[in-house]
Amino acid sequence: MSDSKRLIDLLGATDEFFKSRGIDAPRRNAEALFAKALGIPRIELYLQFDRPLKDHELEQIRELIRRRSKREPLQYLLGEVEFCGATIQVGNGLLVPRPETEELVAELIKSVPPNARILDIGSGTGCIAVAIAKQIETARVLAVDVDADAVAQVTVNAQSNGVAERIVARQADMHAATFTSIAREPFDVIISNPPYLREDELAALEPEVRDFERKHALVSGPRGDECFARLAELVPTILKPGGMLGLEFGFEQAARVRELFSPEFSELSIHRDMQGIERFLIGLR
Repeated sequence: MSDSKRLIDLLGATDEFFKSRGIDAPRRNAEALFAKALGIPRIELYLQFDRPLKDHELEQIRELIRRRSKREPLQYLLGEVEFCGATIQVGNGLLVPRPETEELVAELIKSVPPNARILDIGSGTGCIAVAIAKQIETARVLAVDVDADAVAQVTVNAQSNGVAERIVARQADMHAATFTSIAREPFDVIISNPPYLREDELAALEPEVRDFERKHALVSGPRGDECFARLAELVPTILKPGGMLGLEFGFEQAARVRELFSPEFSELSIHRDMQGIERFLIGLR
């Protein structure tokens, strides 16, 4: 790292350091962390490029650089991520909202009826629940997750985005026999981005995912389809006739997911993500 205290010099040195650590988009990462530490928009970095940095600012920047160099997710360091027009606070090992999931939400809300009662299974940070509630002002959402930290984060994000009055967060394990006592009423829409990795896939993930996000938010089990099999059992009891189902699934899982849900749905469609990979199922019961 450079001994200079000029902002532009330190940005360049951080860019090179992150490259040496194998971090994707190293310049963007450096800019985001500098802006976070200094409390300014990223564009301001280049309007103040010759600014000398004070010792306390350097300390904050260096601590963020140290943590990012150990592959702690950028989103955890920034504390938030934009998702479908909502600002979602994230951290504490919870699953970082992905751009692909934004595509599922965008596709689903095209057909969500007014005053819909929606169930979000495996809500995590609550990004899906919050995004839907923000965009469909008459929707009411029950967001459930097995993780108590996730349930608390859903509440935080619902409050910060002004939709707390239409989102209820509950702790529940969809694999438990008691699940339907919590999610018991017939819903108009069920949406889920459940764990869908096989256990043997975990080791190959990027360190940001493998070492920081919680395993139970990523791995379904030995086969990778255990959560979908359970959802296929639950849906007939909690989704209204004519109701909608939206699911995100993993690479090469489309055929298996379609097979599991075909018996209960008159219409099923598989959608590709921005990379052309089959990623989502939309169904009409």
